[in-house]
Amino acid sequence: MEKNELISKIESLGINDESQRNKVVCALIGHSKIVSMCFGYVYCGRCDEQIGDTLAGGFDASKCVVIGHNCKTCRENYKNLTWEDTIYCKQPFHENVKDVQT
Repeated sequence: MEKNELISKIESLGINDESQRNKVVCALIGHSKIVSMCFGYVYCGRCDEQIGDTLAGGFDASKCVVIGHNCKTCRENYKNLTWEDTIYCKQPFHENVKDVQT
């Protein structure tokens, strides 16, 4: 699916709620590689649904960008994301952070 096709479909549904829109987007194109983590659980950065568990080894976060991180790995992974990962997704890096922290 192309980006403009997705946007057209979402607009045609007339969804006014951001949370509902994001869940529909994830259902149509899949969860984002921009994620948040808490106690080993991994959550989609777009729809906030739990998508994995790193404690049980059921999720490989090596290609993901963790919201709030500013490490070299997350910065490199961010460069490899597509529009499907970034559309309607939270900005993973703080605006005032310019340099990559190690």
